[in-house]
Amino acid sequence: MTAEDPKPPHRIAGFNTLELAAGLLIFLLGVVVAVESLTYPFGTLRNVGPAIFPMLLGLILAALGLAVVFEGRVSLAVAPRVPWRAVLAICASLGAFALLIDSAGAYVAIFALIFLSGLADRPYRPVTLLCVALALCVFITALVMGFRGIVNIDLLPGA
Repeated sequence: MTAEDPKPPHRIAGFNTLELAAGLLIFLLGVVVAVESLTYPFGTLRNVGPAIFPMLLGLILAALGLAVVFEGRVSLAVAPRVPWRAVLAICASLGAFALLIDSAGAYVAIFALIFLSGLADRPYRPVTLLCVALALCVFITALVMGFRGIVNIDLLPGA
């Protein structure tokens, strides 16, 4: 515990609740993956089936989840403060991009994405964001022109 975190972490039965929740979530995800892998054939040692990889991944994930839970017995971690401004700005930028890409074209959607996600940073830097948006537009144009017929993105509305 540091001087910045004066409150001790909340505990249930000696477990740090933050670590307990995270570890149990990881453990449950691993168990779900392992159980779901049982629907695929395992095959043999010579001809391994598609169930082996998700089964091993699920078991490793479950073991790591248990490790996080038991590490929480000694952990002094406290839940961090959520940066709501950044979360909302990034979600708004992704939503604007999704709404604008088909109707307004790639250029407008890219500018909306860059400038709205720029609101997540405290010192809003419009000149830097403009440079990033222009560079990304040049890159997308080169990509579309270079891979004509493979990459089909409407750069301008109605084009």
